[in-house]
Amino acid sequence: MRDGKRRKSVTSFLVLVLLLMPLPSAQAQGGNVLIETASVGLENYSTQLGSSLNFTFEVHELSGQSSNVSAVVVLQSPEGVVLSNSTMSVPTLSGLEEANLTATINGLPFGFSRVTVALTGDVGENTSSHATSFTRVIQRLRPLNVSFGGSSSVFADAVHENGTLVGNTTLSDGDFVRFEFPVINHGDVNWSGHVSLHLVNEGTQTNLTNFNVSVNASDSVQMVFFPNLTLVEGNLSWELNLSGNLSSAGGVHALSGSFSVGPPPLPMLSIAFTSNVEDVASGDDLTVVLTVWNNGTDDFNGRIVCFDDGVQRLNESVEVLVGENQTTNLILTAKPMLLECDADGQRVSQTSVLPSSLLIDLPSAVFEAAGSPSPSFSGGPWHNGDHLHGNMLLRNTGALEGKVRLGFTIDNIAYSGNWVNLAEGAAGEVSAMAPFLEEGETEVLWWLESEDGLVEGISSGVASFSIAPKQSVTLTITDVQRSNDGSVEAFLTVKLDEGRAREVLLRTGYETGDSTVFLREQVVMLEPGILNQSLSFGEINGEQLIASVTAVDWSIGPGRLTVTSTVPSEMTEFWMMFDPVTEPLRPLEGDLVTVKVTFHQSGPQSEQRGELWLVDAYGSLLVQTTSPAWGGSGETSVTLDVTWPKGSTVALRAVWSIDGESVTEEVSYISGQNVVESEFEWPIGAMAWGLALGAALVLGARLRFRSEPSTKIKKSSSSSSPTPSPAATNDEKREISCPSCDRRLRVPVAYSGSVGCPDCSTKFPVSAEPATSESPEPSSVEAASEEVGEEDKPTAKKEKNDGKVELGCPDCDQTLRIPASYRGSVRCPACTKIFKADEGMSLIE
Repeated sequence: MRDGKRRKSVTSFLVLVLLLMPLPSAQAQGGNVLIETASVGLENYSTQLGSSLNFTFEVHELSGQSSNVSAVVVLQSPEGVVLSNSTMSVPTLSGLEEANLTATINGLPFGFSRVTVALTGDVGENTSSHATSFTRVIQRLRPLNVSFGGSSSVFADAVHENGTLVGNTTLSDGDFVRFEFPVINHGDVNWSGHVSLHLVNEGTQTNLTNFNVSVNASDSVQMVFFPNLTLVEGNLSWELNLSGNLSSAGGVHALSGSFSVGPPPLPMLSIAFTSNVEDVASGDDLTVVLTVWNNGTDDFNGRIVCFDDGVQRLNESVEVLVGENQTTNLILTAKPMLLECDADGQRVSQTSVLPSSLLIDLPSAVFEAAGSPSPSFSGGPWHNGDHLHGNMLLRNTGALEGKVRLGFTIDNIAYSGNWVNLAEGAAGEVSAMAPFLEEGETEVLWWLESEDGLVEGISSGVASFSIAPKQSVTLTITDVQRSNDGSVEAFLTVKLDEGRAREVLLRTGYETGDSTVFLREQVVMLEPGILNQSLSFGEINGEQLIASVTAVDWSIGPGRLTVTSTVPSEMTEFWMMFDPVTEPLRPLEGDLVTVKVTFHQSGPQSEQRGELWLVDAYGSLLVQTTSPAWGGSGETSVTLDVTWPKGSTVALRAVWSIDGESVTEEVSYISGQNVVESEFEWPIGAMAWGLALGAALVLGARLRFRSEPSTKIKKSSSSSSPTPSPAATNDEKREISCPSCDRRLRVPVAYSGSVGCPDCSTKFPVSAEPATSESPEPSSVEAASEEVGEEDKPTAKKEKNDGKVELGCPDCDQTLRIPASYRGSVRCPACTKIFKADEGMSLIE
């Protein structure tokens, strides 16, 4: 060891001598200059960060004489290579003088270097404390430089969930992962900080951080992370980051990359074919044997499917264990074909030899398009439920006879046409039909197939169609009427929705009880829009008319396919009723009183309105108005404001003219009494007897009044109240004739005024006759009406030549007069009983 150092010193000294040889020598003046070794300001093996080195040392003149010296500063590598060489000029030293010198070295390299300083000139001999030169080893420290290694130094190993290695060299779906990478400190300064890992695997993100990482100078640390992440097939992206004390540090502080995650363990299949094609002719049975091998890492439990020109020939479930095989047989009709088979129902490895195919080549029929390369379609425009018709012309250009057909597929449902046999060289047309079951844009796959031949050229295609909603038919029966001869007529409206013309079966008739009778059935071609028809059924014994529609070879849309309408009865019957209560309840003469009249109808609904006259017992017109609208109902009412007539009991008669007939109704109300004040005492006893007697008289009058028959009178609004003749003193009646219709009327002999004929409504004046000696009769104004015949009631049932007959009410024996030809229903004005005319006539007879 010492010999090595001695040899190095000798070498360095020789180099130094060589370096100093070119320097000019000074004339020795007898001086003795040396370096004080204790004054050297540079420690051996000292460290430094910068590239410039400054240090000091002292030179002493020891002889007492003036001396001239120079200092040579040499920088060398550890191997002795001179890196720099400089000479310092030293001022002339006087005897025993000491001088402090500063040396500077620039461009100090990283690592270790050797610095040598030597004096030349008037130098002395080395002593224990002084020397002519000195040498020091120094180290320039490298700055902080912490870094990741390259991307190739980052490893991702497949592990189990417990962290043990799987043993695969690649990552697979379902594996866990262990990340390993180095952190390297290229500097001469220790570093501590944080290391983080960010992972993204098909949308799943994971972040891990190690907060206490230390790397010594010129050293490295291997980092290991175990993220809790189950890998998914696809891409695994990663990103590494350093953080902490890195403000002036160099190096790679961020690194990113990705790994590919392969599929999970999968079966790897291959299919081998064998057949008896050498032993069969076109059209015979062809047996194909499929052998399925599994050379993968997982069992296969799925299906093997085979197709011939888009037609499925095999779909069979198979289970093939790892390293084993399974066979299956397929029976086909021999013809030229390319049979392609593939796996389905389970994922297989991409290295599987699939799909596998078998080419069958033998003489057969060959079908080619003889016109358009695609079918011609007809039947449009199409609506939901319509059928698509297609046809195509083909020619057999093969060596044998064969059969071919056209088919459609809509919404994965196949519709095949009929087989067509074509001899060698013959041409023919194939056709097919398929229904449209949904509206909107629809794609139809068309295809040609042959069991014993080959289809050359385009054998399939797709056509698009716009399908409209189903067309609906709306039926309406209106204006149902019964004519004078008893026949029933109506108006039928048939409406077809927008689209194409449609053929329908239209039936019309009537319903009675629980049976339906269709009188007419016809097939009608409906154009989009409205069809109107007039219906005439003659005399029918039905309750309702009925019309129905049925689609002929098409699918009809939603809506009622059968409608009915009620057949009207013979006539509408009208009647009216007074409200039994007035407002106020007991009116006085001259009061404004409210009387309510309610109108009714039965039978066919009528919307006609009539004229209403309200008269009192003297024939004076109180109110004239028009009956209110029905509003679709069978009942309506009106309130009348009446100036109350005189009398303790007031009889009112309403005459309603509607639909060519007159309807009457009578009612009586009890009036109130005026109160007269008196200064005398009331005779209470006499009043009591008087009230009792008056009540008896009123009751008797009311009973008599109600027993009298009602009459039907129309009073003109311009007529005035009748006035009795002053000469008349009794109520004897006399008979007069209507000047228009010869209707016989009975009026009091003392009556003078206007009289209205109940038959023809003619008003005419009458004059009172002189009083006679005949016995007086009760005073009243009576007129025989068309409904009540008071005169000659016991003796006549028919009037003279007036075309009317009398009939009696079956409940109250009231007598009414009606036209002789009328056979309908009649309403009694006295008791409101409704009965048939024939029934009333039998009572009179």
